[in-house]
Amino acid sequence: MAESEQDYHLELWAKNIYPNCGKDIPEGKRVGSGKKADGGFCSLNCYAEYYRAKIVERAKRVAAIAERHRKS
Repeated sequence: MAESEQDYHLELWAKNIYPNCGKDIPEGKRVGSGKKADGGFCSLNCYAEYYRAKIVERAKRVAAIAERHRKS
């Protein structure tokens, strides 16, 4: 069993399994950041679903920065 999320992704990468949907990975079909520790996914939708909370938080920070910039 993996001890961290990165270990989990590396373990699944080695087994050719997508971390979000659990499907087998066909040769040369991974989508993601390009880093094994971030995982490989079957589609951009699968990647976005897995990282939804992080993506939403990043979008909120960008919106807050843009709002501060508009007010300055």
